[in-house]
Amino acid sequence: MKTIINRLIILVLILSGSAVKSQVFTNYTTVEGLPDNFIIGGVAVDTNNNKWFGTAVGVAKFDDVNWTVYDTADGLVDNYTSCIAVDKNNNVWVGTNFGVSKFDGSAWTTYTTADGLIDNGVIYIAADIDGSVWFATTAGVSKYDGVTWTDFTTTDGLPSNNIDYIAVDAAGNKWFGTVMGGVSMYDNSTFTNISMATMDSLQDDNVFAVGIDNSGHKFIGTWYGISELDNANNWFANYDTASGLYNNYVRDIKVDSNDNVWVGLFADYNTQGGISKFDGSTWTSYTMADGLVDKQVIRLAVDKNNVVWIATGNGVSKLQDFSGITESNTDNTFRIFPNPATDLLKVDISGLPQEVTNIEIYNATQKVREYSLNSNFGSISIPVNELNAGMYFLRLGNSVEKFIITR
Repeated sequence: MKTIINRLIILVLILSGSAVKSQVFTNYTTVEGLPDNFIIGGVAVDTNNNKWFGTAVGVAKFDDVNWTVYDTADGLVDNYTSCIAVDKNNNVWVGTNFGVSKFDGSAWTTYTTADGLIDNGVIYIAADIDGSVWFATTAGVSKYDGVTWTDFTTTDGLPSNNIDYIAVDAAGNKWFGTVMGGVSMYDNSTFTNISMATMDSLQDDNVFAVGIDNSGHKFIGTWYGISELDNANNWFANYDTASGLYNNYVRDIKVDSNDNVWVGLFADYNTQGGISKFDGSTWTSYTMADGLVDKQVIRLAVDKNNVVWIATGNGVSKLQDFSGITESNTDNTFRIFPNPATDLLKVDISGLPQEVTNIEIYNATQKVREYSLNSNFGSISIPVNELNAGMYFLRLGNSVEKFIITR
């Protein structure tokens, strides 16, 4: 196990549309502490808001300050990960081509077909609301409740044994995205299968992602765009590039607590990948031109603060929505006054963690000032008389406050 301190954060501010709406990308690679930049196994968030990344050479945990790396020397069954998830009890599950490993915070335990797993090649893992865990493979689905393994195949009602995705809704129904079989809903007793044969408005029968919002609408991701089902599982709408998606090759879908739908979009030799966000009426997309670390988006996760974490083929991007910027400093680590300011901005840093050593000021497009902090001071005064009037953002560590300069 190796612990590495985060050393460098690459920040990119972007302006979306004509309104002032800032997004901050923070990118992480091996320079910051990742064991490898190929995040093939995706990303998961535990109950303590730690981020877990499955890479090609092991698993990395990030607590927003330190990186901790686990590999076969620690008990992981294989270093080349395929998927990662966290269950209700905060156990971390890592899928590989040689079985699945569980980390309980102190030790790793591995399960294979010898224990009851339907196939050792685990493609996707999802945690159920009852504490059990589901595993998708090309041979069907396995459920593990902590004691017993139960396997499901086409014999039990699945439309295909090749399962690529699992989502669990608020009622505990499981939604399986299949290859060539559409999407299948399991209510813990019966499978209900939805395909182009039963719902001709469905974009495609190859389903690679399922996102579920707070109202129970399902967003079915395919390589021809997205089909939205309502809370009664009837067709509601379709979305593709004509609607505002960056491209039609959907790789992952996650929904934040504000019901924003975040879509990870695949890249190949001819197509640039990226992220598209749907707020219920408008699509907004982000690519490498906006600060995304790589064009190949693999998986997404949304943490407790509605920050989107993006696993890619060349590192990790964190996308923080600063349209609600005043909420990013709810722990009151610092205060700024007066606001609006004219010539001088004062910052009370008495509650700031000691590891924060710099103060940064951004406008809507770039960093405009940076100052070193002295931990012996309880406050700092910053001259802003040379800055143009307008809205700015002051960043200290992971906390940000918005302020206005007037003339």
